[in-house]
Amino acid sequence: MGLFGGKGDATGGMKPGFRDFKWGSVPAPHMETLDEHAESKFCWIPNDDLTFAGAAVQKIVYEFWENRFAEVYIEMSPESADRILKDLQAGWGRSSQPNKFIEDFVWQNKAAGPEATTAIFSRNPSTRGATLRILSSYIQMKKTIAKGKPPVR
Repeated sequence: MGLFGGKGDATGGMKPGFRDFKWGSVPAPHMETLDEHAESKFCWIPNDDLTFAGAAVQKIVYEFWENRFAEVYIEMSPESADRILKDLQAGWGRSSQPNKFIEDFVWQNKAAGPEATTAIFSRNPSTRGATLRILSSYIQMKKTIAKGKPPVR
């Protein structure tokens, strides 16, 4: 049973993490590294359950920043996007839509500190496929602050 109440959906509201990973946890031994860039490591899980809200997804990539779980990126087909968006709206409530002409929807939980979570569902206007990024707002802020620091001498 995952953090979202099932095999990856929004049932029960927004939680701090994705499936069995909480924000800040380290990569699991069964994960494989796809790429590394600066302090970030991008991983996938062989034989991962490629579903969310009962809909098939094309890709799930886990990002670890400074070896701490910071974000999950989920890519989906147009057929799955509508079902997943409905599940997000039912489970997480009303989203904000920064531009009414662009299908980008944003959810933020009310938690502060390490449990603060943001989710962004973005639909490609050409292909109608979509991506869902669920990220630690806390770690995202730490990344932003770290980028602004002058180099250590």
